[in-house]
Amino acid sequence: MASASDYQQTPVAAGRPTGPNQQQVVAHTSEPAHAASDHPQQSGGPGFGFILIMLLPMVFLLYWMPRSQQKKQAAALSKLAKGDKVVTHSGMIGKLVEMGERSYKLEIAPGVKIDVLKSSIAGKDGVDAPAGDKK
Repeated sequence: MASASDYQQTPVAAGRPTGPNQQQVVAHTSEPAHAASDHPQQSGGPGFGFILIMLLPMVFLLYWMPRSQQKKQAAALSKLAKGDKVVTHSGMIGKLVEMGERSYKLEIAPGVKIDVLKSSIAGKDGVDAPAGDKK
């Protein structure tokens, strides 16, 4: 009967898993193992999927945030009526006199009326809001 030591141990092919009772025999050569390859080893950096997962939310936010602001601006402009006191993005305050399709006419002083683009209106002037009971 043959014993376990009578069997010849052969080296396992690279990349092949070894069994639970097998040992991996490494062939001894005069050159180190890394010298066989002239290519530098690459580190396993973040993959394309990881970068994509990180960039998609940012792109979504960059697209979604301005649309949200545009919707709020459109809602604020639709609530305006003649006689409302409004503020422009440049900081001018005036009373809304005329409302056109593309522009509004503001009265910034008695008898002084200017035309401004509809997109330049920031909203109603917050000073007119009641501040509560003052004693």
